[in-house]
Amino acid sequence: MLRKEKGCATVKKAKSKETHAMTNPSPEITPTSKTDLDNRITGCLPGAFPWDDWQRDALASGLDAELATLGRAVMREAYQHDWCDRLKYECGIGNADTAAGMISCAKDQPHLVEARWQWLLATDGLRFDPWDHQERGEDSPEWTELRQRWEAEQTTDLPREVTITKEAIRYVEEFYQLDQLAIIDLFQHAIRQTPESTILWADFAVLGTEIPHRITHSGVVRIELDPAGISLDAAIFERVEES
Repeated sequence: MLRKEKGCATVKKAKSKETHAMTNPSPEITPTSKTDLDNRITGCLPGAFPWDDWQRDALASGLDAELATLGRAVMREAYQHDWCDRLKYECGIGNADTAAGMISCAKDQPHLVEARWQWLLATDGLRFDPWDHQERGEDSPEWTELRQRWEAEQTTDLPREVTITKEAIRYVEEFYQLDQLAIIDLFQHAIRQTPESTILWADFAVLGTEIPHRITHSGVVRIELDPAGISLDAAIFERVEES
């Protein structure tokens, strides 16, 4: 750092570099060990990867072709871009049950599933925001606000049923302060529409972010929207297990 004497500057700088090279050798790169899944995928022929098989199963089940293509892309990116284990689980990587669940959820709630898959692709598995590509941790609380901003920019007219269902999921997220890795499942829902409002009642279950996933919250959510889509009322009735 201190190089005042001109005659010795070159010598001292060279020695400094040599000493640094000896005392701080480059770290050795240890290759990561391959899993059984890695070995199986490496041996796949083109068109026979797990995401290809999933797409064929999805189409055979009657899933819309564009949504099946989107699901294939999500599953492929989750593996090839090495998304976190919790997102790999959600995207059916190495888990036949969740892979089958992707198909059933996409058939039951196509708009919600499409929005989720598009969001995961836009952020490369909750790692980079879609605008400035700033990196964040997958469990960062910032992702909830960022997703709301992203969805607001998607100028698509959605059916009222989809709008109120998305509001129910948003409310469950807010109520329990969930991150974007939590999986929220709505089922057995009923909707009543009047000229003044639209009311949704739905059972819900929240799968936690830890693996193995387990239900952390469940109950019934009620949402009421006015004709403009503004929330008039919202409530959660939690299911309590009797001891």
